[in-house]
Amino acid sequence: MEQQAKLILDPRTKLFLVLCMGLSIALSVPMYVEAVNIALFACLFFLNGQAKTAVKLLLFFGVLAALSYMPQDAGFLGGIVLPAAFMVRRFMLPIVAGKYLIDSTPVGLLINALEKLKLPYSLVITVAVMFRFFPTLKEEFAHIKNAMKMRGIGLNAANVIRKPLLTLEYVMVPLLSSSSRIGDELAAAGHTRGIDAPGKKIRYKTARFTLADVFVSLYIAAGFCAVIGSRLNAW
Repeated sequence: MEQQAKLILDPRTKLFLVLCMGLSIALSVPMYVEAVNIALFACLFFLNGQAKTAVKLLLFFGVLAALSYMPQDAGFLGGIVLPAAFMVRRFMLPIVAGKYLIDSTPVGLLINALEKLKLPYSLVITVAVMFRFFPTLKEEFAHIKNAMKMRGIGLNAANVIRKPLLTLEYVMVPLLSSSSRIGDELAAAGHTRGIDAPGKKIRYKTARFTLADVFVSLYIAAGFCAVIGSRLNAW
């Protein structure tokens, strides 16, 4: 059972985290920096009441890190598994940062933070609809899996290998149909609530910076400066 969040960061800090983790793909980040960042996100998930997610994150990264120390001349593992593990590890940080942003940010608080950034309101509305879209689509995918299981067509590795086209059809057709319907419903719900109405709005939740936001932002900025400085010294 998920616990109540013990730490609420400002959405602007979380967006900064996503941006920095995305930029880390273009840099050759050492393994220990990735490990420290994963530990940071594990702590953030834990403080958000997602203890299971934090444990799974640490275990998954531990497996990927262990695979990276395997010799490249280890046959199948060295030729296929090792490069695949490296690519997954490289893209892991921005994906984890995006998941934390979506899981821990109420849409109203996000809209308020984006308004304080003076972004165009058309962009604010688009981001708000997207934030509601992905969690709803995830729930719809779970319903599709349950419906397939009830009909004896479980979405598992065996069925994907034996009947790939049939399994893809049973998943993608209802998922695409649901995606179109969900998008229309979310857009209609936003218009009904007056999300695009002109004039200043009063928000129930207000985004504001705290000491935790300052600490996390300075930590990430210091990490980037250290990585860039080490690369400059190497040159």
